Amino acid sequence: MTPADAAEVLALCAAFDLRTIGEADARAWAYALRDVPLDDDTRRAVADHYGVTEKRATPADVRRIRARIREARIGAAHPVYNGNPTETGAEFAERRRAQLAAAAEGHLPAQSITQALDAAPPAAVLALAAGVGRPVDDEPRPYITPEQRSVIRSTLPNQRATLPALVVACPVETCRAAPRRLCKRGAGVELRATVHGRRRDAHAVQFATCPECGADPGQHCTAPEPHPARIRATSVEDDEAEQHRLARLMSAPPVPRENRARHTAGGIRR
Repeated sequence: MTPADAAEVLALCAAFDLRTIGEADARAWAYALRDVPLDDDTRRAVADHYGVTEKRATPADVRRIRARIREARIGAAHPVYNGNPTETGAEFAERRRAQLAAAAEGHLPAQSITQALDAAPPAAVLALAAGVGRPVDDEPRPYITPEQRSVIRSTLPNQRATLPALVVACPVETCRAAPRRLCKRGAGVELRATVHGRRRDAHAVQFATCPECGADPGQHCTAPEPHPARIRATSVEDDEAEQHRLARLMSAPPVPRENRARHTAGGIRR
């Protein structure tokens, strides 16, 4: 930048901050910006500076903002140099420098990294990707809708005085309670009054005959899930077994108490 170029830059600054300009100012700015040419990027740097602040611009401000403008163009262009196997290191540096300068000047169009690397997927891969997520007509439909499931679940017994379903392991992935172990929910909290629905279903499949499809104990129902009638049948059998056990306890005569020796201050008394 010559003193005349610096005087033009200072005149542009004076249009914003009303500074006075002298020959010494032009010479000082020309020396500070001796490797910076007077071009549109330099003029834009002055305008960008005063567009965000009221402080007087300095040569350092012009240099910094101009470099940022040019770096933004390089980042948008993503220049890729493929190189030449026969070129020397000096030739590579010179050509790469020229490529970056062209990008900074705006001579290279903005493009994505994929476009710069010419790394677009093959047509066959794009055709396969286009089919991802399409509905498949032959997929099996659910046995019941979520709304019907919630209604049926609400009518099934979940809380019981005893938990006969504990004889089987819980199939829930987040629980996996072993036989005779209580089910657990989040944070390892034990369910003391109930079990997971899938554990109750597994207990019904293992020990009850399905009144609806006739599946024997240990055999799955003809539906993907146990029929509600089979689960209710298990509940009735469990309640009857509990009632029989309580009836036996109530009908058994009480065991006579055994007289035991008492130790007192006066000796032994029977």
